[in-house]
Amino acid sequence: MSLSDFFKSPFSRRSDVSSLPSPPLAPEDDVPAPPSEVDFAAILLAAGVSPEQRSKILKAQELLRTLPGDTPAPVKRDIVEAAFKAFDVPTQEIVAAASKQIEALKAFTRTGEEHTQEVLAEGNQQIKLLESKIAGVKASMDREVAAQAVRARSTLDQINKVQPVLQFFARDGAVPSHPEAHPAVTSPGPGEWSQGESVDVQFDGSR
Repeated sequence: MSLSDFFKSPFSRRSDVSSLPSPPLAPEDDVPAPPSEVDFAAILLAAGVSPEQRSKILKAQELLRTLPGDTPAPVKRDIVEAAFKAFDVPTQEIVAAASKQIEALKAFTRTGEEHTQEVLAEGNQQIKLLESKIAGVKASMDREVAAQAVRARSTLDQINKVQPVLQFFARDGAVPSHPEAHPAVTSPGPGEWSQGESVDVQFDGSR
């Protein structure tokens, strides 16, 4: 396992959003939650810090915590060195292990920052694609509304041209009698004119 394996992108499965029939909306549960804690033991192991090296650092940390806070630094150093010499652990190994651990943690931070920038860049790209698709859908809707308005006006003009003929012959009794005619046909308002709807024009042939 490498340090990069500790980072999982919600955009790891790329897709061409522009080719989809509608924007893919991922459920909230599909987005990974931030980690509640960081597994530094696994991170250090992945970075090449051995359990033995980490154990030495932990022992040094425990030893330093047991020393009084007002103990001068040179005295603390002498106490720690004496303690590790008693266990046949050279202080150079402590220094090397601590240096390696710090470098590993810095590398982990750099990898995380790089991964975050990649996720942000890819997320922004996905957002732009979705915004472009939304704008295209809205433009298509606007064009359809405008086209329907033209159709409605043209159809109404045709109805108004035919209406006098119907009314003329209805007065002469050329057309069978029907119930009283509806009010004059007017232009349909938004959402009132449905595709395929017929115009039912009735008249009174007794007049």
